[in-house]
Amino acid sequence: MRKYLLIFVILTIGLSSNSSTQELDQPVFNKPTDKDQRQVVNVGNLQLTVTNYGTLGTRNAYWPQQFAAEYPRGSRIEHLYQGGVWLGAISRKRGRAGVSTGATDRNGSGTTGLHYEFSSEPGDQILKRSIDPYAGFPTEGAISELDFVSDYTDKHTRDPVTGDTIPYHMPLGLTVHQESYAWNLPTADFFVILSYTFKNTGYRDPSTGVTVRDTLDSVYVGLWNNFVVRNTNFVRPGTGGYFNVAAGFDSARRMTYAFDFDGNNQGPPANSYIAMKLLGSTPFPNGVDSALDLATKTYFNAWTFRTASGEIEYFSPVLDDEDPTRWTNRYARMTTTMYPKSKIDALRTSPRNSTLLLTAGPYTTLYPGDSLTVVFGIVTAKKFGQDHARFDTPEQRSILFSNLAWAQKTYDGEDANGNNILDEGEDFNGNGILDRYSLPQPPRRPKVRAEVSDRNVTLYWNKHTSEESVDPITQEKDFEGYRIYRSNAGADIAAPEDLLFNMSLVGEYDLPNNNIAFDVGFSKILLDTAKYFPGDTVAYWYRFPPSELELTHLNGWQYVYGITAFDRGDSANKLPSLESSKILKRVIAGTNATSDPNKEIGVYPNPYYVKAYWEGATGGERNKKLIFYNLPARCEIRVYTLAGDIVKTIEHDAATYSGSDIEWFRKFQTIQEKIQFSGGEHAWDLITKSDQIIATGLYLFSVKDNDTGKIKIGKFLVIK
Repeated sequence: MRKYLLIFVILTIGLSSNSSTQELDQPVFNKPTDKDQRQVVNVGNLQLTVTNYGTLGTRNAYWPQQFAAEYPRGSRIEHLYQGGVWLGAISRKRGRAGVSTGATDRNGSGTTGLHYEFSSEPGDQILKRSIDPYAGFPTEGAISELDFVSDYTDKHTRDPVTGDTIPYHMPLGLTVHQESYAWNLPTADFFVILSYTFKNTGYRDPSTGVTVRDTLDSVYVGLWNNFVVRNTNFVRPGTGGYFNVAAGFDSARRMTYAFDFDGNNQGPPANSYIAMKLLGSTPFPNGVDSALDLATKTYFNAWTFRTASGEIEYFSPVLDDEDPTRWTNRYARMTTTMYPKSKIDALRTSPRNSTLLLTAGPYTTLYPGDSLTVVFGIVTAKKFGQDHARFDTPEQRSILFSNLAWAQKTYDGEDANGNNILDEGEDFNGNGILDRYSLPQPPRRPKVRAEVSDRNVTLYWNKHTSEESVDPITQEKDFEGYRIYRSNAGADIAAPEDLLFNMSLVGEYDLPNNNIAFDVGFSKILLDTAKYFPGDTVAYWYRFPPSELELTHLNGWQYVYGITAFDRGDSANKLPSLESSKILKRVIAGTNATSDPNKEIGVYPNPYYVKAYWEGATGGERNKKLIFYNLPARCEIRVYTLAGDIVKTIEHDAATYSGSDIEWFRKFQTIQEKIQFSGGEHAWDLITKSDQIIATGLYLFSVKDNDTGKIKIGKFLVIK
C-alpha cells in the first residue's frame, strides 16, 4: 500500500498546477520541528487541522492518516485542501499596501514556490485547554471543550529556524495570537471557531537590524480557503477532477461555502457543505456600529487555483505590487467584491478548482502596540432533502443555515443585540463583563463502562460528572436525567452519521416529582452501593438494563449503545432542554474466556451458510465471519481439512483482541470506538492462510490453551 501511495504522490506532484489536479505537495521549504506544529480538533463531528503558522489543513500531505476537515467524524469525507488567514494594510513608512498571508494557492511547489509568510518562533508550541476538568488539559482560561492556542508573526524575512529566505515577503510587523474553539454538543459539534488577534509589534529592518515601528492604515482581514468536498472512500485526493467543486456566497450571512457537485463520477457525492463565516470583530470596521451592518463591510472573491490566464476575475494573485491591470493584486481583492453577481452565481452551477476569499474592513488604523481581533467560523452541514447534490436550493441549505446560526449564537454569547457592548439585561452570569462563547450546555456526559458476557451487555455509569454540572448561562445545576440508546442487532452500517440516526431510545430515567419529562425517578437503575472494577477508581452507581429487566443480546452480533445526560431547560431565558452528545460503546456479546475443561468449545453459525443475513448487508467474500466460542484467554486455533492439511492458524489473546484481523469488523465499525468483546470468542473470515476463499465442506479445528497446554477439538460445516 505504501509503495502505491508513494508512486501516486510522485505522479501527482509532476502534474501541471493549472490543471484540475493539484499536487499532493509539501511546501518547497521544509518546515523544522519547532515550526511545523499541527493539531487536529478532534471533539465534535468536524475534525479540523490547525497549525501555529496561520494555516488550516495540510495540503493532503498526511491523508489518509490525517484529514484537513473531515465531517462527519469517521466518514472519510474531506472538505478542505488548505486555508489561511490574511491581513492587508497600507504601510505609512513605505507608502504602499502589503498583505501577509497564512496560505495562498501559490504556496509550495509550482510556478512561484512562495514560502509561508507567517512564522512561529523556535520552541513555540500549540497549547491545549479545555473547560472539561476530565479532559487532561489545563482549564484556566479555557473557552470550549478543546481550545488550541498558538502565536506566530510575519516580521521575519528569513525563517527564524532554518534561515531560508521568505521571498517577496514585505513584513507588516504583526504578531498573531490564534485560538480555536470546539464543542462536542448537539448544537455545536459541526463548527470550529477561529479567533485571530493581530498586534502591531513592528519588524526588524534586515539592513540595519533596527526594529521598525510602523503605522498600518486601511486594515483588512480575511480568510482564504481552497475547499474540496469529496468522499475519499471513492475519490482519492489528487486524482483528476478531485478539486472541482461548486461554491457560493451569501452576503447577508457573511459567509461563503462549497459543496460536492457530482461526486467526480466515481461514487456518490459527499452530500455536505462547508462554509466559512465572519462571526464578528473587536472593534467593528470603520462606519459599523452593530453586527447588523457588518455585512456591508464583508467582501468575497474567488479565482481558479494558480490560473495565470483567462478572465481577470479568475487570475490568481501572486504578489502585492504586481500590475493591477494584469493580475489585480492581493490587497485590492481584500477591499471589495470584484465579482459581478453573474460570476458568483456561475460558481454554484459550474464546478471548478476555485479558491475562496472572505474579507472584512477597513478597520481603524493600527498604531504600534494596537490590536485587532477578528473571528471566523468553519461550519459544516449535511444537505437537506432528497434532491440531487448538483442542486443548491435554499431547502438543501436549510441545515447549513441552522448550523451557521448556532455558530453565530455561540460567538455572540451575552451580546444579544450584536453591538459589542454589555447592555442591561445581557449579563446572564452577573460578572459585569461581556462574555462570548457562553453557549448553553447540557450536563457533562457520565463516565460509562460496559461489561460483556454470554448474551448479555450491562452498562454502568457514575453520578457526579453529570449531576454536578453547572450551566454557564444560568449558573445552576440543571441536570434532569439520562437516556440510553441502542442500535439494532448487527449494526452493519458503514456510515457513522447513518448509525447515529438509527439508534433507538431503549431507556429514559429522570428526576421524580418536578413535572418535567416522565418523572420516573432512578430507583430501577440506581445501585444500593457503588460498584468498583479492578484497576478502575470510578464509583459506578447506575446500571442498565435494570436487574429485573431481561434484555437478551445475540452473541456475535454488533451493538452500539449510547448514553446521554439531559437538563431541564430554562423557560425564563427561553432555553429548551439540552441533551449531551452520546457516550458510545460498541459491543459484541459472547462467551467469556474460560479454561474450564468441562466447557465445550464450538463454532457458530454451524453449519455456515454463505450469503446469509449474518454476513452483513453488503455480502462479499471478505465480509464473512465465523466465530469460535468458549475459548481460553490465550490460545491457538488451528483449522484443518479432513485430510489433515492446515487451513488457518489463529492466535487469540482476550486482552488485545479487537476484531481488526477480519474485514467485517473493519467495514462495519461505524464509529472509532474500539469494539469490546467478551474475551472467549474470536471471529474468522473463512480466508485461508494462502489468502484463498474456503471451499464447501466439513472442517476440523483444534484449540490449544497456551496457559495449560490442554487441547480441545471440534468441527463445522460450510455450505455455499
